Amino acid sequence: MARLFGVDGRTLIVGYDHSVSQGAIAGLNDIPSAARKSITGGVDGLQMGLHAARWATQVLATHSHIGLVIRLDLSDAADHSDQVRSSSIRWAGVETALAVNPDAVVVNLVYDERDSSITRQHTGVVGRTATECARWGMPLMVEVLAKTGSLDPAARSTATINGARIAFELGADLVKVDFTADRGALPDLMAAVPVPVLIRGGAPAGSLSDTLNDLELAMTAGAAGAVYGRTVWRDTDPARVTRALSKVVHEVDADL
Repeated sequence: MARLFGVDGRTLIVGYDHSVSQGAIAGLNDIPSAARKSITGGVDGLQMGLHAARWATQVLATHSHIGLVIRLDLSDAADHSDQVRSSSIRWAGVETALAVNPDAVVVNLVYDERDSSITRQHTGVVGRTATECARWGMPLMVEVLAKTGSLDPAARSTATINGARIAFELGADLVKVDFTADRGALPDLMAAVPVPVLIRGGAPAGSLSDTLNDLELAMTAGAAGAVYGRTVWRDTDPARVTRALSKVVHEVDADL
């Protein structure tokens, strides 16, 4: 995973894989151009769908120091913790992804406290992928989306922490997870997961300043970095936003 992380052991990854589940999205029609803007802003890694990565081969070859994460599944998992979700479909295997020389692959784990069948189905997808990753020596990122019927921040935070720990137990080398609803629980999240924890940016909420403040809290609590998508490529100046996020990731000191 060396290409994904800076010499400080931290990483900022920008995700361009949203169209895998959502189709045509403004800002993602020209993947090579979008990737160049993030690279200009100092990104450490890019997250893409498999075929999008093939289309961006020239950009990736020109910037071989940039890490690459490939999305292997399709899911309608969304941001809100109380939304009902259906099952995930893994449409590519690890062996297929090797063709674009990724540094990791990523699949979702929906941890739904209201419907154990959803959790079990996602657990199966993660487990099969982890087995393939072990066979090929491929790092696995698991993106955790915790779902609960509770509006209580403490209960929602507990669900997030539990989902993140389960992702590790299933074989995740990197755990990508939402902020805890109670920001005070961020250190508990980091303590519960032995592998690097990357904050999932999700849908933009508030100003860029709010986003940077939240990210600083996570980095101070011990996060290894973050994965942002819409916050970057929906902005009129993606390179500027990438640069601001990277500054927080790589310059904020963690509490020891």
